[in-house]
Amino acid sequence: MAFSQDFDPTKGYVALPCDVMDIEMSPGSFRLLVELCRMANRSGECWPSLGQLSERIGRSKAAISGYIAELRALDLVETVNQKMANGYNYRLKYSVTFWAEWRAKLSAPRLVSNVSETERSVQPDERRVNSKNQNHKNNTSENSEPTDTESPQLVSVFSKWSDLSKAAPFPTFNAEVPENLLRETQTVLANVALKILSEAEVAQSLSGLWKGLGVSISILEVEQQVKAFKARQTTKLGMTVFENEVKSQWKDHWRKPPNETQFSAMLAAAQKKNRTEGMLRMLEQYLRRWELLQKQLQPSRTSPNLALKHAA
Repeated sequence: MAFSQDFDPTKGYVALPCDVMDIEMSPGSFRLLVELCRMANRSGECWPSLGQLSERIGRSKAAISGYIAELRALDLVETVNQKMANGYNYRLKYSVTFWAEWRAKLSAPRLVSNVSETERSVQPDERRVNSKNQNHKNNTSENSEPTDTESPQLVSVFSKWSDLSKAAPFPTFNAEVPENLLRETQTVLANVALKILSEAEVAQSLSGLWKGLGVSISILEVEQQVKAFKARQTTKLGMTVFENEVKSQWKDHWRKPPNETQFSAMLAAAQKKNRTEGMLRMLEQYLRRWELLQKQLQPSRTSPNLALKHAA
């Protein structure tokens, strides 16, 4: 007999950006992130105790502390020590780093467009005579080849880190990280700098892209597109992949810019194909994880009084 959960819709729900699913983290850390989002206010802040979090997700306080450290290392959560008026420590303030900006964008007004979701608008005189009443579809290239090519060294280094971290509790690894792997990783990251483009640089690239395709676009429409890029922290590499994605889909007779839905679809498709940048970001996370592990493994300093006692 099938069993059906009786969920109470009045208790609400928790929504997360899809990009979070692409970040490698332990199941416990993901469960804790969901719980913090559930408790967070509009600014992404909440003040639960370790005991409350332990009870909520069914893990020990020690495990919770480890999950918090992992989320901090991934820049998903920030914590601030707070003190009471008498100077004693109060509960930590947890802040989900992406929450406030993401929520604001969810409620932001959408671009007004008379363009159909499935059809790119063209000028009447641009349509072919024999296709006057026929809708043309976007040339979505989900099954096409990726627009960036991963170097063999990058793939090799990424695979080694993945094997070392697979199923290992954060921030440990399945085995000792070899020094040559650390050197290789630093070399790979140095060769491809993940510098985040400024809004002005993104706007300049977009304007040049549409001009090159013969598309007429207003300043307001460019600004709306720039906002979509801002949340993704676009790099020069990411912009190049996006431009290639747009050019692969674009038709010669299209003269109007994509509407919001179409633009988001192109952006998502480009990000999916940008495996190089995704692996580079993961390598940065692996290095931070390794550095955090080294700090935990450092022996604590012996107090001077204790050292004198042992010497005696």
